[in-house]
Amino acid sequence: ELEFHGVMRFYFQDSGQKVATKCIRVASDATSQAVIETLIEKFRPDMRMLSVPEYALYEIHENGDERRLGTEEKPLLVQLNWHKDDREGRFLLRRINDKTNVSVTFQKMPANTFNEEGTSFKRKLSKREKKMLKKQEKQNRIKNNENEENPAGVAGKLYTELPETSFTRSISNPEAVMRRRRQQKLEKKLQQFRSKDGGPDTGGTLKIYGEALCKDVPYKTLLLSIGDSAAQVVREMLAKYGLDREDPHVYCLVQVNTNIPESSGDSKEYHGGTNNREYILDDDECPLAILMNHPNSR
Repeated sequence: ELEFHGVMRFYFQDSGQKVATKCIRVASDATSQAVIETLIEKFRPDMRMLSVPEYALYEIHENGDERRLGTEEKPLLVQLNWHKDDREGRFLLRRINDKTNVSVTFQKMPANTFNEEGTSFKRKLSKREKKMLKKQEKQNRIKNNENEENPAGVAGKLYTELPETSFTRSISNPEAVMRRRRQQKLEKKLQQFRSKDGGPDTGGTLKIYGEALCKDVPYKTLLLSIGDSAAQVVREMLAKYGLDREDPHVYCLVQVNTNIPESSGDSKEYHGGTNNREYILDDDECPLAILMNHPNSR
């Protein structure tokens, strides 16, 4: 395994709830403990001789998830793994005993300002620049007042209040890019399932009903191969519903056989009912293969 380096952005929440941000060069084998020590030197050089364990590094995602990194975890590898699920995240350094303040904001800094621990070094601004800066400060005050009335998690702040001109690991128009990436993945996977010799396809889409997980989203459509097991489907469904951290072993996939009235035509839609036969699939059974081989009359 070769060592490599990357530039990462970190945020620091002081006990006074002020937030600062810095970019540092991080090695692939650098642990969270080593990164925390470096960040303390960067953010608070006056605290180098103090106890380090009172600080911890947290990864925060756009959906509000917050996780404390273990001392032996490697932040650069954690960040690179976000790409597997097309996720974006931020790293926040704060005291273990402090709580993430929901009113924390990352104020946008002008391009000509270097902000370091509350100290600014600025060239003299023109009248036009002063006017723009004053307008920006007014907008920030309005946003702060709105946040106090309708507080949101710090994850949302990290995404909506990023500095305008600072270096950060982010992409332009992220929603469109993520949507396009997911579409490309689906198309590539579907192409692999299509038969090239005229035989039956080896995969396709399968609608899985998950009202028990979320009533507002009654089902999810998965792209599966005929070899994908019920255990894999359960894990994928939990991920689709944002329940990645749930134990998949306490969930199961149920096959429901319904009697389809003649008036319903060829529709195989499941609309609930009491005259259904249910069968819990074993972990190694393959749902799509079962559906493909299931008679149309049942």
